[in-house]
Amino acid sequence: MIRQDDGQNRGCYDKIQIASFVQGDFRVLLQFNYIGKLSEKRYRIEKHHHFEWEVIYYTEGHGIIDFDGKKVPFEPNDIFIIPPHLKHTEYSDEGFKNYNLVCTGYNFPDTAYINFKDSNNGDILALIKQMYMEVHLKRKNWSNIINSLNELIYQYMVALAEVPEQNYYVSKAINIMINNISNPSFDINALLQKIPLHKDYFRKLFSDSTGVTPLHFMTQKRISYAKQLLSARKSVGLNIKEIAMRSGFSDPYYFSRVFKKETGVSPANWSEL
Repeated sequence: MIRQDDGQNRGCYDKIQIASFVQGDFRVLLQFNYIGKLSEKRYRIEKHHHFEWEVIYYTEGHGIIDFDGKKVPFEPNDIFIIPPHLKHTEYSDEGFKNYNLVCTGYNFPDTAYINFKDSNNGDILALIKQMYMEVHLKRKNWSNIINSLNELIYQYMVALAEVPEQNYYVSKAINIMINNISNPSFDINALLQKIPLHKDYFRKLFSDSTGVTPLHFMTQKRISYAKQLLSARKSVGLNIKEIAMRSGFSDPYYFSRVFKKETGVSPANWSEL
């Protein structure tokens, strides 16, 4: 069934089977109910509430969301997780657009809203957009796809809602490093030179955020990837030299020394564990 909000919030209301998984000491039972999208700007949505959890993702505009007198500003990439029965009003002088997702089963405190930002990569937005498309396409096996996307969105929200916002340049550097894990030519110093901050200041920001220096962070990520390849060495048919190269090390002997320093065992012995 298609549900419309004044001809502008076009969404799809479809209850599908429950996705069940364990989080800590709790079993989480998620059920997707509805996803909507404001395709045209709205300037005000009157006070209302839902009987289920609502997730609002603002994609355009600045405004206020009013929780029974508590006024909270919003801007693009802001996410609000609103518990059942919590009344709220949204308004903006410039107009706003958003996605809203209604589900049951979230394992969040249900006494107040939660507000945080999406990652710099827009990970949650990408998943919500994909869910919106899948709900309307209803391709083969669509309900299982929606369940999987719903759980992914939930897990990202659990992660991002509890993590302090990361410095923009630290986050950008991390993304660049992760994208270059398998690139032996990648130069950390060249990356640092492109960041418009003093090197020592940036290293401190990076260390405060991750607990390690940029170089050690890159080494840890490469060794972690090498462990995965070594564990699957027999099935993928790779030798140590090939694993070193895929892990960003052009010299297999240097790779072996770094690997042993980080793990306490050689690459060959690791693959036998």
